Amino acid sequence: MKIFFAFATTIALLSSCNPDAAVIKPSISSGQLSSPHWHNGDTSIFVVSDYATGTNAVLAGLPEGLGSFEIAPGTYKIFGSPENTLGTAVIRSSDGAFEVPFFKGQKRTVDFTVKAFEGQKVKVKGTFNAWNTEATKLVWRDSVWHTTLMLEPGEYAYKLVVDGEEVMDPSNMLQASNGMGGMNNLFSVQGEGESAPMTVDFIAFDAKQLLFTPLPEDQEFLVMWNEKPLEASRSALGTTVEIPAEAKMWKKSWIRVWSARSGKLASDWLIPLHEGKVVTDAEALDRGDWHKSTMYFAMIDRFHNGKTENDHPVDDPAVHPRANYQGGDIEGLRSKINDGYFDSLGINTLWISPITQNPKNAWGLWNQGGPVSTFSGYHGYWPISNIKPDHRFATPGEVHAFLNDAHAHDQNVLLDYVANHVHQDHPIYKEHPNWATPKYTKDGRLNTQLWDEERLTTWFDTFMPTLELRNDTVARWMSDSALVWITDYPFDGFRHDATKHIPISFQRMLTNKVRQAREGHVYQIGETYGSDELISSYVGSGKVDAQFNFNLYDAAFEAFTQRGTSFDRLRKSLNSSLRYYGHHHLMGNISGNQDKPRFASMASGDLSISEDTKLAGWTREIPAANERGFRKMAAMHAFNIAVPGIPILYYGDEIAMNGGNDPDNRKMMYFEHDDREKALWLEIAKLNSLRTSSMALIYGSTVVHQPQPQVLIIERSYLDETVRFFFNNSDKDIELTRWGITVPADSYTYQTQLNNN
Repeated sequence: MKIFFAFATTIALLSSCNPDAAVIKPSISSGQLSSPHWHNGDTSIFVVSDYATGTNAVLAGLPEGLGSFEIAPGTYKIFGSPENTLGTAVIRSSDGAFEVPFFKGQKRTVDFTVKAFEGQKVKVKGTFNAWNTEATKLVWRDSVWHTTLMLEPGEYAYKLVVDGEEVMDPSNMLQASNGMGGMNNLFSVQGEGESAPMTVDFIAFDAKQLLFTPLPEDQEFLVMWNEKPLEASRSALGTTVEIPAEAKMWKKSWIRVWSARSGKLASDWLIPLHEGKVVTDAEALDRGDWHKSTMYFAMIDRFHNGKTENDHPVDDPAVHPRANYQGGDIEGLRSKINDGYFDSLGINTLWISPITQNPKNAWGLWNQGGPVSTFSGYHGYWPISNIKPDHRFATPGEVHAFLNDAHAHDQNVLLDYVANHVHQDHPIYKEHPNWATPKYTKDGRLNTQLWDEERLTTWFDTFMPTLELRNDTVARWMSDSALVWITDYPFDGFRHDATKHIPISFQRMLTNKVRQAREGHVYQIGETYGSDELISSYVGSGKVDAQFNFNLYDAAFEAFTQRGTSFDRLRKSLNSSLRYYGHHHLMGNISGNQDKPRFASMASGDLSISEDTKLAGWTREIPAANERGFRKMAAMHAFNIAVPGIPILYYGDEIAMNGGNDPDNRKMMYFEHDDREKALWLEIAKLNSLRTSSMALIYGSTVVHQPQPQVLIIERSYLDETVRFFFNNSDKDIELTRWGITVPADSYTYQTQLNNN
């Protein structure tokens, strides 16, 4: 019988009390640990099934100051205000009990006003409402437009929409670039409380205990081993935590630490144990330790052609060659695995584009400048089957052979899965057209590409119906189809397409099924463009492990491609990321993707951040990257290596591939490299090797410095190891005497050292 991790702690504890019991040594992933529940304001919703499988689990305990009542089976409304920032909730079932981190959130009520536009129709969209003009109602009162928001401390960008036209707020002079050639207004929300928390450092350990920095008496400290709170003792020498004796029974387990003061959280810690001993060597980690991942995204059709017999481009002159199949397939990717391409590059996780069957004919239309073209389904995002491999990519046997070889090379493989929509030729849509969301809005508009206004119903195109996944019948069918790829095939996880357009209820259903269908942890990462608030709402126990960190990417893209840019926006975005997702998250930090212009072309100056880069790709030949494009491509990846999260290379970025946006960013990969490409490839491989061998970069603390506007320093530390990355956006070398290093002009460098604590 399968033992789920949620209850395995109790079983292990009972076994340790019985001298005749066999010693068990289960191995778990950090992804199976319960994520904190955040209680903001006076109420929150707690879903027991996020943390416990089975039907008999109940919420059995809450921190002081809180009460609850069940509003649906297994779903509780929590009310009140907890006495402390850090606490735990108890979940109990017939299998035993365990505890979940339960935190008081920092959101507070904020008055938002606009002192202009009397008599006009004023709306607002911004990072606080997912850029949806219909989400926040403004009321004219006392000569101002007014609304009340509930927000975390931080900086928020917004734009006004007055009588249907986007305008800047004339009553607010604070502005910042929107990264697309325009500007947004800004406003800030200050945190409450006067005393900032002291930094918590992990400074020493022995066979029985861990030692953290001394803390003031008014600073809260919560430490857990797996799902069990531990006591901590404080002294002038430090904060001591005893390693539980039962940890020796676990092949892999975890110590987690949080601290808070005046309602503000300090940096957290995630410390791996192997049979009760602190892990200090990254070699002891395996591919189940997702924090060690270095990921590569390969678009199957555009990576490598390993089997010409399955080449079947759409035979239609209306399809431009760059929008047709190029012949890449699973056999091509498999051959590169066995050639050692990814091993040599320092990659240990592959994410592949969808391989399900797509239509054989052409759809869609580009007619906005340059060539006029329809499109094939070469990308895989127009499914007409959710469970069968596309014949142009692989047979079922070839998929199995590919996965077997990937695993033999210690590679994880994620499958890109499309749940939001199907192609109109999909049998399920033909049989059940009522399973789709409305093609037209209530006011008669075509419901296509209304990304924010109709987030859960909008269609991507007129031939791509969005499924109504809030309907349990539809959700059950789609979630069952996803399971095929982890039951019939041993994929290690999913990349979920268009997550923000999928209801969280569907993600919960799928994740619950995944946990019951397979032993171990199946990693899931989503795709959401929007605010950190919206992105983070999908992340956590019972949902997805992570999402692509697009806000951090956008800030990094601007910082590293535009000459002389200040690192202000990137620093703020990084700090926001740490605040929302924690200091040991598994968010995806991308170098680019299939929906973005090629980084190297922007950094080379061959594209403008203010132009339509898709149009540029259709209407002109984007030249090969110049010297700066190569240099800044390395700097971008170095940044992704330096910060928490999983660094992800878009195929071709390891050689600074050029191009505009879709489909110019999806050229066929090539493997004969010139000297510049070889040099960058080796630099990327060196960075990946550093990432996978350094405990500081895998599980270390994170400190961000910006000593000058155009200088950014990322410092990561784990026990006696420290790694620092230095980034310089100015046109001259910068000497940083405090760290004894000179950072080259418009480039980066790094240093590693042992502190000998």
